[in-house]
Amino acid sequence: MPAAQARLVCFAHAGGSAAAFRSWDMGPDVEVVAVQYPGRADRFADPFPEGLEQLGREVGEAIATLDGRPTALFGHSLGALVAYEAARHLEGIGQAPVHLFASACRSPQVADSRPPIAELDDAALAAEVMRMGGTDALVLEDLELRDLILPYIRADFALLEAYAPVTEPLAKTPVLALGAVADPYATGAEVAGWSGATRAGFRAERFAGDHFYLVPRQEEVLATLRAALGAREGRG
Repeated sequence: MPAAQARLVCFAHAGGSAAAFRSWDMGPDVEVVAVQYPGRADRFADPFPEGLEQLGREVGEAIATLDGRPTALFGHSLGALVAYEAARHLEGIGQAPVHLFASACRSPQVADSRPPIAELDDAALAAEVMRMGGTDALVLEDLELRDLILPYIRADFALLEAYAPVTEPLAKTPVLALGAVADPYATGAEVAGWSGATRAGFRAERFAGDHFYLVPRQEEVLATLRAALGAREGRG
């Protein structure tokens, strides 16, 4: 979208892919770019990253090579922490994002207090992911597909569970934290905790729904992002 004035880079949840954002239309002012994590889809043969910080840094390096349009980052669940690490890298090289949108995720300054699931056996891991919901859960009902996708789901949760809290907040990137009122995996208090992740301005928005609220509430979410970026609705 050459005429767009800004860019929104999107980061999926654990087990997710760039396809999670294929229906997102931010209107004529904002180009939507989705990150494809290694080990899935067209990057199936690529090795999994060794750490969430490494993944965020690598994505940040890729974003830095794009043209100079103002760039915002949106991450859902695991993706919020990857986006945060990308923002840290971009700030460090003088290319701070104009906004970080952190969805359905604890603050990067807080350790994960939930029981780890990355080391569960295949059946138990699949059952836990299916309980979380989302479109990927339906795929896990197919046993042949399950064998293909469980390795990268497991790798994603291993990244999430090994991620160490970050004490130094962002200096130049404001944060809008988004969450859902019935999300057991990211409570209102955990979403509000993102206030300590930046010194550049913070606010929070809550929506009806559960951990994957952004699927049925997509238009509400996109309207919130457009408003934060000062963008118009609809296609040009």
